[in-house]
Amino acid sequence: MNVKINKSELRGRVCVPLSKSVAHRLMIAAALAGAKDLCVSGGDDIAATARCLKTISESVRRANCLSRTECGACADTEQNTNGLPHINAGESGSTLRFLLPIVCALGLNCVFEGAGRLAQRPLGGLIKTLEAHGCRFEKLTDLQLPLKVSGKLVAGNFEIEGNVSSQYITGLLFALPLLDGDSTICVRGESVSVNYIDITLGVLADRGIEIARTADGYFVKGNQKFSVAENAEVEGDWSSAGFMIALGVLTGETRIGGLRSDSLQGDKAVVELLRRANADIEFVGEEVVARKSCLKAIDFDARDCPDAVPIMAVALSFADGVSHISHVDRLRDKESDRLGAVREMLADFGIRTEYGDDMLVVYGGRHKACKTQGFCDHRMAMSAMVCALNTDGESEVSQIGCISKSYPNFVEHVRALGADIEEI
Repeated sequence: MNVKINKSELRGRVCVPLSKSVAHRLMIAAALAGAKDLCVSGGDDIAATARCLKTISESVRRANCLSRTECGACADTEQNTNGLPHINAGESGSTLRFLLPIVCALGLNCVFEGAGRLAQRPLGGLIKTLEAHGCRFEKLTDLQLPLKVSGKLVAGNFEIEGNVSSQYITGLLFALPLLDGDSTICVRGESVSVNYIDITLGVLADRGIEIARTADGYFVKGNQKFSVAENAEVEGDWSSAGFMIALGVLTGETRIGGLRSDSLQGDKAVVELLRRANADIEFVGEEVVARKSCLKAIDFDARDCPDAVPIMAVALSFADGVSHISHVDRLRDKESDRLGAVREMLADFGIRTEYGDDMLVVYGGRHKACKTQGFCDHRMAMSAMVCALNTDGESEVSQIGCISKSYPNFVEHVRALGADIEEI
């Protein structure tokens, strides 16, 4: 899907989608507690987790049957190549990294599959840790996926690098309570995106799972049971909200509902970062109100909010001065090479950037209408559209169908706010 976009003044109120980060975790916890209704509305990543959890639940039930003739439901469940269930994570890194340790803890032999760049995203550190505790992995192609998984995870001391992905730690925190013995997680180096580990710990505590922090990681008792939580709610997604907040700050006034001001989501940092850049943003009741502002350059560390970098880079490209964003190397391993994509997209709009030593430098400047792309990456596509909506003239953005990954109604919502967007 491609669109033509003209500069627009956006005003009005929207409610952003539910948080992917919270929804993934609540769905997994519910499945481990034995719940069958795992339907949570959202984008493609949430659908991937729901699909994978269904496959896992059906496969575990089948494995527990004394014979297939004793369970009609199991007999009717289709098997894949070599009798192994195939678990398709789509393009969702969270789905893959969360569920891989869980499948190992359950002792389920299976094949993990994926789409897009998922097969190229970092996974080796997690696999190495799981291999050290009784599991076996076989790559079926030259890429990381499809990946054949066998064996059963054994309790013990799990060492994991903290500077690659907090999702590794979350996956282990969900899996280790299922094991027969007690375990520890030793995190080597400084953890990134620690806010999201806090979300995991909160969900686990609500499900009756006890995790103790240690000097270098976590202590996890074995043989724990996940309990059913009543009225568990998924809060609004701060990652999606960042695009609507930026639109208000750049083009007019937006009011965003469905957000928690006390959220642990890392991308809530967009509010304080834009405020530092002189943006007029305030909480009014249960809404965030963002008003058109003259921005100034800032420096910030993206260690705990890497997903906010594309939209912050766009916003700061309209600021007065030169901004510096540190700890950006992790952006190379997202749905696209997000670091390269940000630089290429801003260059299309006539904006100068520089990169060196894990730092992105964004020069505020005058934008020109252009043809650019979404890089098959939902956050890049939305960032490019935000940039176009505050650029004089008519711009074109291609490859925006990927937005369905996290914000399926984005185009509909910005049109309702007054955006001049035409599908081509």
